[in-house]
Amino acid sequence: MNIFDLLFIALALVLVVTLITAAIVAVSGKGAKALRMLRRLGIGAVIYMGIVLLVSAVTKPRVLSEGEPQCNDDWCIAVDGAKTSLSGSSEDYDVTLRVFSRALRITQRENGASVYLRDSQGRKFYPDIDPNQPPLNVQLGPGESVMTNRTFHLPQDARDVSVIVAHGGFPGCLVIGENNWLHGPDSVRLK
Repeated sequence: MNIFDLLFIALALVLVVTLITAAIVAVSGKGAKALRMLRRLGIGAVIYMGIVLLVSAVTKPRVLSEGEPQCNDDWCIAVDGAKTSLSGSSEDYDVTLRVFSRALRITQRENGASVYLRDSQGRKFYPDIDPNQPPLNVQLGPGESVMTNRTFHLPQDARDVSVIVAHGGFPGCLVIGENNWLHGPDSVRLK
């Protein structure tokens, strides 16, 4: 957890407390005061989202190396390798992923995580579903790791193929530095 995660949690608590307080103030007959509270809350929310979008606009997506982890809090995933093979008119990619926990005391999982390949033309390719492979949201104990494979079928004209790990989105997309709306996601270049 970094400083921006803590800031987001603190601001979310301020939001809840302010909404409850404004409702109590409004019910007690002080509607104008409740509206002023809500106006200030709205201005603060707009400023915060402006900062989130500004950081997204001025940062660039990282191009990671194989084995370099991408972490969301204490849940991490790394592309440990990829093998390619020709299969008829397609090129198959067998990508090995290592999912692991940096947590010291808790059991956790990352719901909403997915992985896909993207080529230089911006095309997205999703993996085959293999029920024999562990899911990305596998529950992990402290320090535990799991290896899993995903198989993708790409046309042979695919170039500059990268692995993209996508996360569930909300509320992470509202944390400063976690939002990639304006610059695209981090990636691991395969070929």
